[in-house]
Amino acid sequence: MTVTSSNFDARELDENTPPKWWNRRIRTRAQVTEIAVMFGALSVVSFWAAGLGVAAGIIAVASALWADRTPDLTGERAERTDTALAVGTGIVGVIVGVGFLAMVL
Repeated sequence: MTVTSSNFDARELDENTPPKWWNRRIRTRAQVTEIAVMFGALSVVSFWAAGLGVAAGIIAVASALWADRTPDLTGERAERTDTALAVGTGIVGVIVGVGFLAMVL
């Protein structure tokens, strides 16, 4: 609905409209686990970048464990295979990244 007003707060927001991209929040454990899998894959692919693969791997492991154990998120826990994939790729990315960094130095 369009309101002709200079006051931005005069707009009526519909309950069914999705929030704007800057107002979206992660709400479920499955969403955090999916992000952890993406960071794990990023850590494996970017192991050659100085520290990026290691940092992405640490973020992947931390976010997968957070999604699995925190009471702050809603929803059921993600499947064990997804959590194991996130933790596994994160650890592999850290190991390969540190190994590559040690080889270069």
